[in-house]
Amino acid sequence: MEIDVMTGMGPTAEAIAHYVHGGVTVFFIIWAWLLWPQRKKNNMMYMLFLNMLYFAFCNVKDIIFLVDGYWENFFLSGISVTLDLLYIPIVSNFFIEVVSPGWVTKRRVLVPMAAQAIFVPLFIIFPTHTVYELALYFALAGGVVAFILVCVLLHRHRKYIFDNYSYTEHIDVSWAINCVVLLFICMGLYVIAFKDETWLSGAFFQIVCVCAWLYLYCLSRRHSVVDMPPLSIFEFPWIRNETAPAEEDSVSDVYSTIAVRLEECMQKEKIYLNPKLSLQDVAAKVGTNRTYLSDYLNHVLNITFYEYINQMRVREACSIIDSMPAENPLSMQSVADMSGFNSISTFNRSFTKTVGMTPSEYARKRSAS
Repeated sequence: MEIDVMTGMGPTAEAIAHYVHGGVTVFFIIWAWLLWPQRKKNNMMYMLFLNMLYFAFCNVKDIIFLVDGYWENFFLSGISVTLDLLYIPIVSNFFIEVVSPGWVTKRRVLVPMAAQAIFVPLFIIFPTHTVYELALYFALAGGVVAFILVCVLLHRHRKYIFDNYSYTEHIDVSWAINCVVLLFICMGLYVIAFKDETWLSGAFFQIVCVCAWLYLYCLSRRHSVVDMPPLSIFEFPWIRNETAPAEEDSVSDVYSTIAVRLEECMQKEKIYLNPKLSLQDVAAKVGTNRTYLSDYLNHVLNITFYEYINQMRVREACSIIDSMPAENPLSMQSVADMSGFNSISTFNRSFTKTVGMTPSEYARKRSAS
Protein backbone atom coordinates (compact mmCIF):
# COMPACT_ATOMS: atom_id res chain seq x y z
CA MET A 1 0.00 0.00 0.00
CA GLU A 2 1.29 3.46 -0.88
CA ILE A 3 1.99 5.60 2.15
CA ASP A 4 1.46 9.35 2.08
CA VAL A 5 4.80 10.89 3.07
CA MET A 6 3.16 14.10 4.34
CA THR A 7 0.66 12.40 6.64
CA GLY A 8 2.16 9.06 7.39
CA MET A 9 -1.14 7.40 6.50
CA GLY A 10 -2.41 5.38 3.57
CA PRO A 11 -5.02 6.34 0.97
CA THR A 12 -7.79 4.62 2.96
CA ALA A 13 -7.19 6.90 5.94
CA GLU A 14 -7.19 9.91 3.65
CA ALA A 15 -10.50 8.83 2.08
CA ILE A 16 -12.07 8.31 5.50
CA ALA A 17 -10.84 11.72 6.63
CA HIS A 18 -12.33 13.40 3.55
CA TYR A 19 -15.70 11.71 4.05
CA VAL A 20 -15.76 12.72 7.73
CA HIS A 21 -14.69 16.28 6.92
CA GLY A 22 -17.34 16.62 4.22
CA GLY A 23 -20.06 15.19 6.44
CA VAL A 24 -19.13 17.45 9.35
CA THR A 25 -19.05 20.49 7.06
CA VAL A 26 -22.57 19.77 5.80
CA PHE A 27 -23.67 19.11 9.38
CA PHE A 28 -22.51 22.52 10.65
CA ILE A 29 -23.91 24.36 7.62
CA ILE A 30 -27.35 22.79 8.16
CA TRP A 31 -27.12 23.37 11.91
CA ALA A 32 -26.28 27.05 11.44
CA TRP A 33 -29.24 27.35 9.05
CA LEU A 34 -31.58 25.70 11.61
CA LEU A 35 -30.30 28.01 14.37
CA TRP A 36 -30.87 31.13 12.26
CA PRO A 37 -34.52 31.58 13.44
CA GLN A 38 -33.52 30.93 17.09
CA ARG A 39 -30.68 33.46 17.21
CA LYS A 40 -33.01 36.26 18.38
CA LYS A 41 -34.36 34.24 21.31
CA ASN A 42 -31.53 35.41 23.58
CA ASN A 43 -27.82 36.24 23.43
CA MET A 44 -26.84 32.69 24.33
CA MET A 45 -28.63 31.26 21.28
CA TYR A 46 -27.16 34.06 19.15
CA MET A 47 -23.64 33.10 20.21
CA LEU A 48 -24.43 29.43 19.63
CA PHE A 49 -25.54 30.32 16.09
CA LEU A 50 -22.36 32.36 15.58
CA ASN A 51 -20.24 29.41 16.74
CA MET A 52 -21.93 27.03 14.32
CA LEU A 53 -21.63 29.56 11.49
CA TYR A 54 -17.91 30.06 12.03
CA PHE A 55 -17.33 26.34 12.44
CA ALA A 56 -19.03 25.84 9.07
CA PHE A 57 -16.83 28.58 7.57
CA CYS A 58 -13.65 26.96 8.93
CA ASN A 59 -14.62 23.58 7.48
CA VAL A 60 -15.43 25.07 4.08
CA LYS A 61 -12.12 26.94 4.20
CA ASP A 62 -10.26 23.69 4.93
CA ILE A 63 -11.89 22.04 1.91
CA ILE A 64 -10.73 24.91 -0.31
CA PHE A 65 -7.22 24.66 1.13
CA LEU A 66 -7.00 20.89 0.59
CA VAL A 67 -4.66 21.23 -2.37
CA ASP A 68 -1.59 19.23 -3.25
CA GLY A 69 1.24 20.14 -0.92
CA TYR A 70 -1.00 21.80 1.65
CA TRP A 71 0.44 19.82 4.56
CA GLU A 72 3.98 20.86 3.61
CA ASN A 73 3.22 24.45 2.59
CA PHE A 74 3.90 26.57 5.67
CA PHE A 75 2.30 29.65 4.09
CA LEU A 76 -1.05 27.99 3.28
CA SER A 77 -1.25 26.03 6.53
CA GLY A 78 -0.29 29.16 8.48
CA ILE A 79 -3.11 31.19 6.93
CA SER A 80 -5.53 28.36 7.70
CA VAL A 81 -4.46 28.15 11.34
CA THR A 82 -4.56 31.92 11.93
CA LEU A 83 -8.11 31.93 10.58
CA ASP A 84 -9.00 28.99 12.84
CA LEU A 85 -7.71 30.89 15.88
CA LEU A 86 -10.47 33.47 15.41
CA TYR A 87 -12.72 30.78 16.84
CA ILE A 88 -11.20 31.24 20.33
CA PRO A 89 -12.85 34.64 21.06
CA ILE A 90 -16.14 33.42 19.55
CA VAL A 91 -16.40 30.30 21.71
CA SER A 92 -15.14 32.29 24.74
CA ASN A 93 -17.96 34.80 24.36
CA PHE A 94 -20.48 31.96 24.21
CA PHE A 95 -19.42 30.59 27.61
CA ILE A 96 -19.15 34.06 29.15
CA GLU A 97 -22.70 34.84 27.98
CA VAL A 98 -23.94 31.59 29.55
CA VAL A 99 -22.60 32.47 33.01
CA SER A 100 -23.32 36.21 32.72
CA PRO A 101 -26.52 36.81 30.70
CA GLY A 102 -26.42 40.14 28.92
CA TRP A 103 -22.62 40.18 28.65
CA VAL A 104 -22.53 39.90 24.87
CA THR A 105 -22.60 43.13 22.91
CA LYS A 106 -21.35 43.89 19.40
CA ARG A 107 -18.25 45.53 20.86
CA ARG A 108 -17.42 42.58 23.13
CA VAL A 109 -17.75 40.20 20.21
CA LEU A 110 -15.94 42.27 17.58
CA VAL A 111 -13.03 43.70 19.61
CA PRO A 112 -11.40 40.37 20.63
CA MET A 113 -12.09 38.97 17.15
CA ALA A 114 -10.45 42.01 15.54
CA ALA A 115 -7.45 41.69 17.87
CA GLN A 116 -6.98 38.05 16.89
CA ALA A 117 -7.72 38.76 13.21
CA ILE A 118 -4.74 41.14 13.01
CA PHE A 119 -2.48 38.11 12.78
CA VAL A 120 -4.07 36.94 9.50
CA PRO A 121 -2.85 39.84 7.29
CA LEU A 122 0.28 40.08 9.45
CA PHE A 123 1.16 36.48 8.62
CA ILE A 124 0.37 37.01 4.92
CA ILE A 125 2.78 39.97 4.84
CA PHE A 126 5.39 38.38 7.14
CA PRO A 127 4.97 34.57 6.82
CA THR A 128 7.45 33.69 9.57
CA HIS A 129 7.41 31.25 12.46
CA THR A 130 7.59 34.21 14.84
CA VAL A 131 4.27 35.66 13.64
CA TYR A 132 2.73 32.19 13.59
CA GLU A 133 3.77 31.49 17.18
CA LEU A 134 2.66 34.96 18.33
CA ALA A 135 -0.82 34.22 16.92
CA LEU A 136 -0.89 30.91 18.82
CA TYR A 137 0.28 32.45 22.10
CA PHE A 138 -2.16 35.35 21.78
CA ALA A 139 -5.05 32.92 21.23
CA LEU A 140 -3.87 30.77 24.14
CA ALA A 141 -3.66 33.81 26.43
CA GLY A 142 -7.15 34.86 25.37
CA GLY A 143 -8.47 31.39 26.12
CA VAL A 144 -6.90 31.38 29.59
CA VAL A 145 -8.30 34.85 30.39
CA ALA A 146 -11.74 33.72 29.19
CA PHE A 147 -11.54 30.58 31.35
CA ILE A 148 -10.70 32.63 34.46
CA LEU A 149 -13.50 35.09 33.65
CA VAL A 150 -15.99 32.22 33.24
CA CYS A 151 -15.00 30.83 36.66
CA VAL A 152 -15.40 34.24 38.35
CA LEU A 153 -18.72 34.99 36.67
CA LEU A 154 -19.99 31.50 37.45
CA HIS A 155 -19.48 32.28 41.15
CA ARG A 156 -21.51 35.48 40.70
CA HIS A 157 -24.26 33.63 38.81
CA ARG A 158 -24.59 30.90 41.45
CA LYS A 159 -24.72 33.47 44.26
CA TYR A 160 -27.44 35.36 42.41
CA ILE A 161 -29.48 32.17 42.00
CA PHE A 162 -29.19 31.18 45.66
CA ASP A 163 -30.13 34.71 46.74
CA ASN A 164 -33.11 35.04 44.40
CA TYR A 165 -34.54 31.60 43.58
CA SER A 166 -35.76 28.61 45.55
CA TYR A 167 -34.76 26.15 42.81
CA THR A 168 -31.81 25.59 40.49
CA GLU A 169 -33.27 23.25 37.88
CA HIS A 170 -32.68 24.55 34.32
CA ILE A 171 -31.17 27.84 35.57
CA ASP A 172 -27.92 26.60 37.13
CA VAL A 173 -24.95 26.95 34.76
CA SER A 174 -22.43 24.66 36.42
CA TRP A 175 -22.54 22.63 33.20
CA ALA A 176 -20.73 25.48 31.44
CA ILE A 177 -17.54 25.11 33.47
CA ASN A 178 -17.74 21.33 33.07
CA CYS A 179 -17.92 21.76 29.30
CA VAL A 180 -14.98 24.19 29.29
CA VAL A 181 -12.85 21.75 31.31
CA LEU A 182 -13.94 18.88 29.03
CA LEU A 183 -12.98 20.97 26.00
CA PHE A 184 -9.51 21.61 27.43
CA ILE A 185 -9.09 17.89 28.20
CA CYS A 186 -10.13 16.91 24.66
CA MET A 187 -7.74 19.42 23.12
CA GLY A 188 -4.95 18.21 25.40
CA LEU A 189 -5.57 14.57 24.47
CA TYR A 190 -5.67 15.58 20.81
CA VAL A 191 -2.28 17.32 21.04
CA ILE A 192 -0.72 14.44 23.02
CA ALA A 193 -2.09 11.66 20.81
CA PHE A 194 -1.49 13.41 17.49
CA LYS A 195 1.59 15.55 17.83
CA ASP A 196 2.16 15.30 14.07
CA GLU A 197 -1.20 15.86 12.42
CA THR A 198 -2.48 13.03 10.25
CA TRP A 199 -5.65 12.44 8.24
CA LEU A 200 -7.10 10.33 11.05
CA SER A 201 -6.22 12.89 13.73
CA GLY A 202 -8.10 15.53 11.76
CA ALA A 203 -11.13 13.25 11.40
CA PHE A 204 -10.98 12.48 15.13
CA PHE A 205 -10.98 16.17 15.96
CA GLN A 206 -13.96 16.79 13.68
CA ILE A 207 -15.99 14.02 15.35
CA VAL A 208 -15.09 15.32 18.83
CA CYS A 209 -16.26 18.81 17.83
CA VAL A 210 -19.62 17.50 16.59
CA CYS A 211 -20.20 15.47 19.79
CA ALA A 212 -19.15 18.38 22.04
CA TRP A 213 -21.43 20.90 20.33
CA LEU A 214 -24.38 18.50 20.20
CA TYR A 215 -23.99 18.06 23.95
CA LEU A 216 -23.76 21.82 24.45
CA TYR A 217 -26.81 22.40 22.28
CA CYS A 218 -28.89 19.93 24.33
CA LEU A 219 -27.87 21.71 27.54
CA SER A 220 -28.57 25.12 26.00
CA ARG A 221 -32.05 24.08 24.88
CA ARG A 222 -32.93 22.98 28.43
CA HIS A 223 -31.43 26.07 30.04
CA SER A 224 -33.63 29.01 31.07
CA VAL A 225 -31.75 32.31 30.97
CA VAL A 226 -31.89 34.22 34.26
CA ASP A 227 -32.53 37.96 34.07
CA MET A 228 -29.53 39.29 35.99
CA PRO A 229 -28.47 42.89 36.63
CA PRO A 230 -25.77 44.08 34.19
CA LEU A 231 -22.18 43.51 35.21
CA SER A 232 -19.58 46.25 35.06
CA ILE A 233 -16.16 45.12 33.90
CA PHE A 234 -14.71 46.61 37.10
CA GLU A 235 -17.20 44.94 39.40
CA PHE A 236 -16.13 42.09 41.64
CA PRO A 237 -18.81 39.38 42.06
CA TRP A 238 -18.78 39.56 45.84
CA ILE A 239 -19.32 43.34 45.97
CA ARG A 240 -23.00 44.23 46.31
CA ASN A 241 -24.55 46.74 43.94
CA GLU A 242 -27.49 47.48 46.21
CA THR A 243 -26.98 49.32 49.47
CA ALA A 244 -28.77 48.63 52.71
CA PRO A 245 -30.64 51.35 54.60
CA ALA A 246 -28.25 53.80 56.23
CA GLU A 247 -29.90 54.37 59.63
CA GLU A 248 -29.65 51.53 62.13
CA ASP A 249 -33.01 52.28 63.79
CA SER A 250 -34.88 52.22 60.50
CA VAL A 251 -33.12 48.97 59.60
CA SER A 252 -34.24 47.37 62.85
CA ASP A 253 -37.84 48.45 62.28
CA VAL A 254 -37.84 47.15 58.74
CA TYR A 255 -36.34 43.82 59.79
CA SER A 256 -38.92 43.41 62.57
CA THR A 257 -41.77 43.98 60.12
CA ILE A 258 -40.23 41.55 57.64
CA ALA A 259 -39.81 38.89 60.35
CA VAL A 260 -43.49 39.04 61.32
CA ARG A 261 -44.86 39.08 57.77
CA LEU A 262 -42.44 36.38 56.60
CA GLU A 263 -43.51 34.09 59.43
CA GLU A 264 -47.16 34.58 58.47
CA CYS A 265 -46.48 33.84 54.81
CA MET A 266 -44.61 30.66 55.67
CA GLN A 267 -46.77 29.26 58.46
CA LYS A 268 -50.27 30.31 57.35
CA GLU A 269 -50.10 30.75 53.59
CA LYS A 270 -47.30 28.21 53.00
CA ILE A 271 -46.09 30.05 49.92
CA TYR A 272 -43.00 27.83 49.88
CA LEU A 273 -45.18 25.13 48.27
CA ASN A 274 -44.82 27.03 45.00
CA PRO A 275 -41.96 25.14 43.26
CA LYS A 276 -41.03 28.24 41.20
CA LEU A 277 -40.99 30.64 44.15
CA SER A 278 -38.56 33.56 43.81
CA LEU A 279 -37.29 36.31 46.09
CA GLN A 280 -39.40 38.81 44.16
CA ASP A 281 -42.55 36.75 44.83
CA VAL A 282 -41.89 36.60 48.58
CA ALA A 283 -40.94 40.28 48.77
CA ALA A 284 -44.29 41.19 47.16
CA LYS A 285 -46.15 38.99 49.65
CA VAL A 286 -44.26 40.42 52.62
CA GLY A 287 -44.75 43.99 51.40
CA THR A 288 -41.11 44.97 51.00
CA ASN A 289 -38.49 44.98 48.25
CA ARG A 290 -35.89 42.41 47.30
CA THR A 291 -33.01 44.36 48.82
CA TYR A 292 -34.50 44.54 52.31
CA LEU A 293 -35.64 40.91 52.25
CA SER A 294 -32.30 39.66 50.95
CA ASP A 295 -30.43 41.68 53.58
CA TYR A 296 -32.66 40.27 56.31
CA LEU A 297 -32.07 36.68 55.22
CA ASN A 298 -28.33 37.08 54.61
CA HIS A 299 -27.39 39.33 57.55
CA VAL A 300 -29.93 38.49 60.25
CA LEU A 301 -30.71 34.83 59.61
CA ASN A 302 -27.32 34.18 57.94
CA ILE A 303 -28.94 32.08 55.25
CA THR A 304 -29.57 32.37 51.53
CA PHE A 305 -33.09 32.57 50.11
CA TYR A 306 -32.59 29.16 48.46
CA GLU A 307 -31.62 27.53 51.78
CA TYR A 308 -34.39 29.25 53.73
CA ILE A 309 -37.23 28.18 51.42
CA ASN A 310 -35.94 24.63 51.07
CA GLN A 311 -35.69 24.32 54.85
CA MET A 312 -39.38 25.23 55.02
CA ARG A 313 -40.08 22.57 52.41
CA VAL A 314 -38.10 19.98 54.36
CA ARG A 315 -40.22 20.74 57.45
CA GLU A 316 -43.34 20.23 55.34
CA ALA A 317 -41.93 16.95 54.03
CA CYS A 318 -41.23 15.75 57.57
CA SER A 319 -44.80 16.61 58.54
CA ILE A 320 -46.16 14.67 55.55
CA ILE A 321 -43.98 11.64 56.31
CA ASP A 322 -44.98 11.74 60.00
CA SER A 323 -48.68 11.64 59.08
CA MET A 324 -48.36 8.93 56.40
CA PRO A 325 -50.27 5.71 57.13
CA ALA A 326 -47.81 2.84 57.59
CA GLU A 327 -49.91 0.45 55.51
CA ASN A 328 -50.11 2.79 52.49
CA PRO A 329 -47.07 5.11 52.47
CA LEU A 330 -46.51 7.72 49.80
CA SER A 331 -43.57 7.54 47.44
CA MET A 332 -40.71 9.96 48.07
CA GLN A 333 -41.44 11.58 44.70
CA SER A 334 -44.99 12.32 45.88
CA VAL A 335 -43.66 13.73 49.15
CA ALA A 336 -41.23 15.94 47.22
CA ASP A 337 -44.00 17.24 44.95
CA MET A 338 -46.35 17.93 47.87
CA SER A 339 -43.58 19.79 49.71
CA GLY A 340 -42.89 22.19 46.84
CA PHE A 341 -39.65 20.70 45.55
CA ASN A 342 -38.94 20.94 41.86
CA SER A 343 -36.98 17.71 41.61
CA ILE A 344 -36.33 14.58 43.63
CA SER A 345 -32.57 15.22 43.59
CA THR A 346 -32.96 18.65 45.21
CA PHE A 347 -35.39 17.13 47.71
CA ASN A 348 -32.94 14.39 48.72
CA ARG A 349 -30.03 16.80 48.94
CA SER A 350 -31.87 19.44 51.00
CA PHE A 351 -33.51 16.86 53.27
CA THR A 352 -30.20 15.14 54.01
CA LYS A 353 -28.49 18.47 54.72
CA THR A 354 -31.26 19.66 57.07
CA VAL A 355 -32.27 16.44 58.86
CA GLY A 356 -29.01 14.49 58.66
CA MET A 357 -30.51 11.49 56.87
CA THR A 358 -32.21 10.72 53.58
CA PRO A 359 -36.03 10.95 53.29
CA SER A 360 -36.27 7.16 52.93
CA GLU A 361 -34.20 6.62 56.07
CA TYR A 362 -36.35 9.12 57.94
CA ALA A 363 -39.53 7.37 56.77
CA ARG A 364 -38.20 3.93 57.86
CA LYS A 365 -37.18 5.32 61.21
CA ARG A 366 -40.64 6.85 61.78
CA SER A 367 -42.46 3.66 60.77
CA ALA A 368 -40.27 1.58 63.09
CA SER A 369 -40.95 3.80 66.12
